[in-house]
Amino acid sequence: MSEIAILRQECHSDYLSERNLDSQSPHPLLFSEKTMLYALGIVVTWAIMVGFAFILSRSVPSMPNRVYRFMLLFVLFLLFSFALNYVNVWAFGYHKIGWAVASIGALLLATFTTFFPPEPNKSNRP
Repeated sequence: MSEIAILRQECHSDYLSERNLDSQSPHPLLFSEKTMLYALGIVVTWAIMVGFAFILSRSVPSMPNRVYRFMLLFVLFLLFSFALNYVNVWAFGYHKIGWAVASIGALLLATFTTFFPPEPNKSNRP
């Protein structure tokens, strides 16, 4: 093989090297991964809160029995706090409360909201 052919092969293999296939900038996206994860954590937190409010608005007013209402609220508040803490660990890298504080908070909130009177039925049907 001639020297020109050998040089062409080296040049062609250098063109396909890993160095040339890598992206030129360290952040090809508009935002960094940390910023997007933080924004996604905020969106997921708000989605959990809206979903929780929807569940409460549909289930609690229609429960006249206070014992069942208390048990439902206690379980929902406990699950809600752990869902938010899971999002905090996943998106932000920290958590705020543990089992004891979550249980006490759920107990207090469930006790407080149990004594709200159930809303009267506002339907026009007899």
